[in-house]
Amino acid sequence: MSQDRIGFIGLSSMGAAIAERFADAEVTLTVCDLNPANLEPFKAAGVSIAASPREVADVCDIVFSCLPSTSASIDVALGEDGVVHGQAVKIYVDTATIGMKTATKIAEGLPKSIGFVDAPVSGGPPGARAGTLSTMASGPREHFDRVQPWLSVMAKNVFYMGEKPGVAQIAKLINNNLSAAGRLAAFEGFVLALKAGLDPHALLEVINVSSGRNYTTTDKMKAAILSGSFKFNGHLGNSIKDEALLIDEASDLGVPLWVAPRLLETLKAAAESGYLDKDSMFVIQFMGEQAGLDVQARMKGAK
Repeated sequence: MSQDRIGFIGLSSMGAAIAERFADAEVTLTVCDLNPANLEPFKAAGVSIAASPREVADVCDIVFSCLPSTSASIDVALGEDGVVHGQAVKIYVDTATIGMKTATKIAEGLPKSIGFVDAPVSGGPPGARAGTLSTMASGPREHFDRVQPWLSVMAKNVFYMGEKPGVAQIAKLINNNLSAAGRLAAFEGFVLALKAGLDPHALLEVINVSSGRNYTTTDKMKAAILSGSFKFNGHLGNSIKDEALLIDEASDLGVPLWVAPRLLETLKAAAESGYLDKDSMFVIQFMGEQAGLDVQARMKGAK
């Protein structure tokens, strides 16, 4: 493990947080990102910088990526300057939520000399920095076994989901769908509470010792909503991407869905109201507006 040279491509808020774990582990690390500003903290820390994914794969044994879209994942893996052309890389690990079809396309597009593991993560940038992420991985067992020690550097909980490319993606999409369902249900409930005149702090105490508690009520409501910050490190656009991927995968598999389409409809409505590039916490603001409430102003005024 200690002799592997590690590469990391994609240093947005999530990718940078994961890459920091590798930098702190004092490994031989090379990073790459299109945005020069994202590279500066790593350059200042003495981490090697590469100009392209291919350049990373030319000098690293194991290459990780964390990218914002399926198209970016395909381009970084299989594009003209992609990992596919690297001379040193043995295993490529994609940690983004890209869906089964994209994971399969990447696995089939790489030569036999480059193993592929899809390992989407859950827990957000705070979890990445704290080392408390969960990751679900799929791919040939020998490739998973090779990268498992490195997955454990970035994640506390590492789960092997199977040999078939992309089955880890299905697990991640199901997790994200459950998270979105809990989040939107909590948001509409708290808008109803505000309209009815309930104290949201008191309601949160009730819910968190009762059967309705979920990750939004136990963590997000206090940190992001009751605080008035409306920030929890997840853009609405990513929520829309993940929900659409779930629906697409279910359609391909012939599985009917009832809740997910309604969730996506709600997320898209919030995006169309001007919140696409905002944190997903702003969906509660959108819901409040439909009820004639300025939720963020109420929360800031109540602090």
